[in-house]
Amino acid sequence: MADNITGMIKSAGIFLCLLIIPLLSPAGHIMAQAYDAYMDSVKAGLLVEAQRVLFNDRFEAADSLYSVFIERYPDDPAGYFYKAAALLGEMSDREENLYPEQFNRLLDTVEFFTAGRLESKDPRPRAWMYLFSGHARAYRSLWEARFGSLLSAVRTAFKARADYDEGLKHDSTLTDLYLGLGSYHYWKSAKAGIFRWFGILKDEKDRGVEELYKAWRHSTISRESARAVLIWVWLDIEEYDSVITIAREALEKFPQGKSFLWPLAQAYFEKKDYNAALETYQKLRMKIAPAPGNYFNLIECDYYLNQCFDKLEMTDEARRAARDFKVYLDKVPNDTRRKQRLNIEHLKRAART
Repeated sequence: MADNITGMIKSAGIFLCLLIIPLLSPAGHIMAQAYDAYMDSVKAGLLVEAQRVLFNDRFEAADSLYSVFIERYPDDPAGYFYKAAALLGEMSDREENLYPEQFNRLLDTVEFFTAGRLESKDPRPRAWMYLFSGHARAYRSLWEARFGSLLSAVRTAFKARADYDEGLKHDSTLTDLYLGLGSYHYWKSAKAGIFRWFGILKDEKDRGVEELYKAWRHSTISRESARAVLIWVWLDIEEYDSVITIAREALEKFPQGKSFLWPLAQAYFEKKDYNAALETYQKLRMKIAPAPGNYFNLIECDYYLNQCFDKLEMTDEARRAARDFKVYLDKVPNDTRRKQRLNIEHLKRAART
């Protein structure tokens, strides 16, 4: 189970979900009390629309809206961060390092503008700047983990955590900071493995969940984002009914996107609701097949489709799903073959039966 979760997080765009579903209240509107001198209604409204199209996988449209934001607010780090986040979302969705230079250049710009504003005497704007500085480092860490150096990813994640902590020192009421802290504390603990067993890293999963709940219930712009992270937390702790309920709610808002279909499909599969899992993986495959990237996600879909058909004793369909995989096998790059070795071997065997 744990290996499956890790693979899904890396392959299905969950990077996108960790931090950048901001600005929507549970009802889908900006909360009136959320506005302050830094985050006014005009900024928030523009970012809301960009997030809506982004989570419907309309990456170019989202990028255009972030460009509009940057044109209006050229010294505001938020626009540069979300533009970078959208790029990472597309790269994660495609499982390809498509925009490394542009992505890192945008994050450099975020760090430049946040550093300039950290000299403000007003604690609220300073807390916001630590939030975006932390987010920038968190996203650089995610990029490093996927496309660069794991050691660099770990070091950068520690720096992101320090920014979130510093932000709370300046304004403890900016509960958006708990989104980053909760994500860090839970996943650091959940994936620490032998390091936690030897006491090198503390088990702070409960703390992480509490912080994510605080961000979900009380943050200014990060309520939906925190709930998205909690979907994956619930999947990790096998709270499948919660995953299904919240993922289905999210899909009502973002029906064209894939990000929430992945945990929904996995939750159905783990609950042994194979009919529902089959339907969900079929939806995913239809969305992935026209632009499969490096084929990691398509292999993931075909593996689970084969499994669902097999569990439902639909032998011919199970064999057909495995043979669909063989159609594109020659196009799969070596790196993907290595990462999906077990699933590929299974599908090859299934295709021969």
